[in-house]
Amino acid sequence: MSGTDATIQGQGAARWLPAVFVLPLGIVLALGFLWPLFDGTVNSFHPFTRAGIDRSTWTLENYAKLADSFYAGILWRTIRVSLIVTLLTAALAYPVALYIVGLSPRGQAFYLLIYMTPWLVNVVVKAFGWSLLLSANGVINQSLKALGIIETSMRLMLNETGIVIGLTHGHFIFVLLPLWAALSGLDPNLRWAAANLGARGWDIFRRVTLPLTLPALMAGLIINFTMNMTAFATPALLGGARARVVSFLAYEVNLVELNWPLGSAMAVAMLAISLLLIWLSLRTASFGSRRVRPEGASP
Repeated sequence: MSGTDATIQGQGAARWLPAVFVLPLGIVLALGFLWPLFDGTVNSFHPFTRAGIDRSTWTLENYAKLADSFYAGILWRTIRVSLIVTLLTAALAYPVALYIVGLSPRGQAFYLLIYMTPWLVNVVVKAFGWSLLLSANGVINQSLKALGIIETSMRLMLNETGIVIGLTHGHFIFVLLPLWAALSGLDPNLRWAAANLGARGWDIFRRVTLPLTLPALMAGLIINFTMNMTAFATPALLGGARARVVSFLAYEVNLVELNWPLGSAMAVAMLAISLLLIWLSLRTASFGSRRVRPEGASP
């Protein structure tokens, strides 16, 4: 065999080598995610009977049930709470990211470690910790009573307020980190040039900083939103049965009632809504990027 043939064979093997390493992960993904997703989607079109899933009959009954006021109300609450937490997290994370970027490298590492620490704690432990703070006899209500600010305890948990507080605290870091990375890589000369051309602080932020960091912001918000939509432990412990969300309802439908077709329909509906909102977010980020692209520049 000549050296040229050996080189060609070696290049061919090199082209197939990545596929060999990716194949096991692809098999795990197909069996652990794609197949259950496909099977659940098919089950959502079958009726539920006392004997189990009637696979001989096809129906849209499960999706029609989601239009009922009970299920639609829970679905709307889930979307509403997720959006509130996402927007609140963005409003809180951006000023913090701007402040951290202005610190020394050691200071940045210190503050990032502080904000990452809550994520290292189990979500159930965090929810129980918040229940000690937010309950009627918790630290917050007792402190406000002692200061004479309130006379009766405020309802800070077992409602949407408790869910918003718990999820904002738990998922804050997923918006902060992309923003910090984007702001750290932003060329300071751009803001200097804008100021040199007469732009003021707010105009510089609105027309330079925000559009250039919008993709990072949207990436963090997408992660935050999807985690809010699928959160279970925090809404279950801080919202309870009075403020059910879809994840809590899905637990009851799938594991208590064993109505898997209806649970599958809920999952498919949630997936479709999440993908739609993510697509809208990506379109918004793309529009923001085009606004700051110089004329004649390649996309």
